[in-house]
Amino acid sequence: MLIAFDRDVTSEEVIARAVALGLERPRYEDALSFGVTYPDVQRDGPIVFLHDPWFGFFGRRDVICLWTNAGRRELGLEGFDDTWNRNYRFAFVARPRGSVEGDVRPREETG
Repeated sequence: MLIAFDRDVTSEEVIARAVALGLERPRYEDALSFGVTYPDVQRDGPIVFLHDPWFGFFGRRDVICLWTNAGRRELGLEGFDDTWNRNYRFAFVARPRGSVEGDVRPREETG
């Protein structure tokens, strides 16, 4: 499920909204699977996957983001601790109980 906001938000606010909706945080594998399964969704705006962040350069905590640049689909890292503006959408997973694989269909919820 994709969650969008009409204001700037922090990762903590986004995660709290997802938990309230009964969703789970994605794993980085979910981001890769989503990009392969739904390649055109990122053309509508960047999609952030707030998985357990990796430590990047200079101690920045990074998460995967899918976006479009000059008509090309791209995958990169964004700062988990950054403030996210209204252009970003956030992917979370509705996993059936006991399931390893999740539902990554691109439905949107606006918060």
